[in-house]
Amino acid sequence: MNLRLYGGRVPLPTGNLDHPIVLVDFPTRKQFDGFYGERVKAESRDKYWAILRARVKGDTFAQVAKDFGVSRERVRQIEARFLRKVQTLHPQTKRA
Repeated sequence: MNLRLYGGRVPLPTGNLDHPIVLVDFPTRKQFDGFYGERVKAESRDKYWAILRARVKGDTFAQVAKDFGVSRERVRQIEARFLRKVQTLHPQTKRA
């Protein structure tokens, strides 16, 4: 799944061949912070939020990596972790 392709919505796999994904709204900042809790420093949550918002706006891994001084792989990892966390909130999806 990829945040960049769905116009600001978050794609989640459903496990259903007829409807393989469901699109959900990008979480609010409060919900987003709740995903990570106190285990992740506030500065890191701010950076993750900015990276993910850039991806939702359509920036590529390379563009985001350059803007935030991280590797493309790190951007991909942050996005993948976020997608796993969002998926846990939606019962119509199952982990792939």
